[in-house]
Amino acid sequence: MQYNIYFDICALFILITIAVTSMSRRAVPSYRQRAYSALYFAIFMATLCERIETYLQMHPLTFSEYGILEKIAGSTFFFFHLGSAVFYLLYIMSVLDIYVPITTWKGFWYLWFGYIICTVLLVVNWFEPILFSYSVDGIYHRGKYLFLFYIIATYYLIVSLVLLLKYNNLMRRRTKVVVASYVLFVLAGILIQYFYPTLLVENFCNTISVTFIYITLQNPSEMVDEVLDILNKKAFLEGHDLKTKRKGEHFTIFLTIKNIRTLSDEIGYGNGQDALKTIAKYLKSVGRRELHLITYAYRYSEYVFALTVHTDDADKAKALMYKISYRMREPWSFGNMKLKVDGQLFLLHYPVHYKTTADLINKIEMMVEHVNDDHNLIIDVDKVDFEAIRRESDYDNLARGNLDSKLATIKFQPFLSKIYKINYCADVLCFLHDAAGNEIDMRGKIPDIKVTQALMDADEFVFRRACRALSFWNAGDKNGKYRAVVAMSQGEISKNDFIKRIKKILREENAVASWISIKLTETTISTMNSIAERNIKMLGDLKSSIIVDKFGSGYGDLNRVLSLPVSQINLDSSILHSAMESEKMMLVVQGIVNLFHDISIFVCATDIENETDKKMAEELGCDYLIGDYMGAPMKDSSYVKFIDAYFEEN
Repeated sequence: MQYNIYFDICALFILITIAVTSMSRRAVPSYRQRAYSALYFAIFMATLCERIETYLQMHPLTFSEYGILEKIAGSTFFFFHLGSAVFYLLYIMSVLDIYVPITTWKGFWYLWFGYIICTVLLVVNWFEPILFSYSVDGIYHRGKYLFLFYIIATYYLIVSLVLLLKYNNLMRRRTKVVVASYVLFVLAGILIQYFYPTLLVENFCNTISVTFIYITLQNPSEMVDEVLDILNKKAFLEGHDLKTKRKGEHFTIFLTIKNIRTLSDEIGYGNGQDALKTIAKYLKSVGRRELHLITYAYRYSEYVFALTVHTDDADKAKALMYKISYRMREPWSFGNMKLKVDGQLFLLHYPVHYKTTADLINKIEMMVEHVNDDHNLIIDVDKVDFEAIRRESDYDNLARGNLDSKLATIKFQPFLSKIYKINYCADVLCFLHDAAGNEIDMRGKIPDIKVTQALMDADEFVFRRACRALSFWNAGDKNGKYRAVVAMSQGEISKNDFIKRIKKILREENAVASWISIKLTETTISTMNSIAERNIKMLGDLKSSIIVDKFGSGYGDLNRVLSLPVSQINLDSSILHSAMESEKMMLVVQGIVNLFHDISIFVCATDIENETDKKMAEELGCDYLIGDYMGAPMKDSSYVKFIDAYFEEN
């Protein structure tokens, strides 16, 4: 029998050209790329097998295995020919980022049941020619049940078209045109070859379609992180945007690497990147290896990885997160080194934890900031107070707006004592104003180690205003009685030019360093870097002292505290309250107060809210008391009148 084989030969050369061209492209481990690869392979194998089959028909051989060889080629052709319809549907699903698990009944009936039926029919055809057969001279004959193959193939094409129409608005116009044209080419090929069996054009039409799809595939360089060879943030957000628009439930595991910057400083930037490559390689295969789940790994940001989990089972997603956590507890090997990488994991579930892509981005940013303060390996997102974190961010933006518009108000809250009346000291506080002009008390609203440029600028603003007020009150007297305490953030004291800028402000405002004490929380002191420690010691050389705030509330390092020019300890209010509740704790607190007195460090009780707090602080032997009960924050003129009157009366 004679066939027009030129279309098949052209199709093979086109497919080989695509394969060669693909070798120059970067491999992209994405859902869409994998689906396309499966579609391409199915069409290539179908074309190749049909070419072998037609060659055998056109050149009959005399050896005994000729019929078996011909049937193998024909069966393989039908297997991959129907496979191209299945993988076309998979490609449509990948374009829309739809995943149906094979292990579920829905996945089985929806995607694989028809393909399995046809595979069974092909097996039966070896014993009973129900689909096709070959005569002794090698001529192909259609069987009476061959139409089942085309019905099932039509089912896959119809489902693909339904998805295209249903989610029409989620595709780019070019993608829609090319993907829809696939069906037209396939149907044209089927009809032509059905009515003209010797014109082998069906696979050629499939090849033209898959070539168009190849052309429209996104440039891999836009989707892949070149350094780690992993999908990037753009690829993650593109796929995620499709999921949220479809309202499809899904899970994403996030891994933040906390100490890679420190490791890079110790072992070199290149080795630090090698460590990240090792982690990225592990994440790309962890789902399949650990729980037989399909997952895709992304580099969301420099030290944050995202892992999308193709499952609708929350327990499986959590189980995978715990598997990763077990691995994170072990050292990572690369080159000749083993390193312990500190990371933290959290799981975000759509639509439980967020509703839109913008909401997701905000949640990730808040979580990344939150995990810096959390020492747990796995963070339970349900226990995170996003509103509190959002308020902190709002305060940061509010601080920037107030500084730019010069709306921020400086107030003074007095440190009061019946014993020490030489220096009149006040805590200098910054009050912001919202859009309605309402004054906002910022005390206790910003975490100890929160570092942003706006908050650091606010620290400098408060310091300058305090210097200006003291210069006026003390009238140039270096031994003037008015003193101030200014709180500083960890970010501010960690700057290399911190001392230089402090000296500049003192000089410009005609103030003396000894008039001002710098207030740092216990946590800030215990976690600060070497630059901050050097700056604090240089402040001591300028005769400016340090006040340790919130002592007893955070992570403390007494040796480090005592190594600095500390003049005063502010006991946290929780210490005072615990002394009220227990005689044993009262003895402990008295011991703490006496200990600091023995080494010539003053002790202040903070947040005095009522007479009971005041009496307890005095009974414990605290030198100074501060709180709204003792004196609320007030503007400069009111403060001077208040403090002068207080010490005159007492």
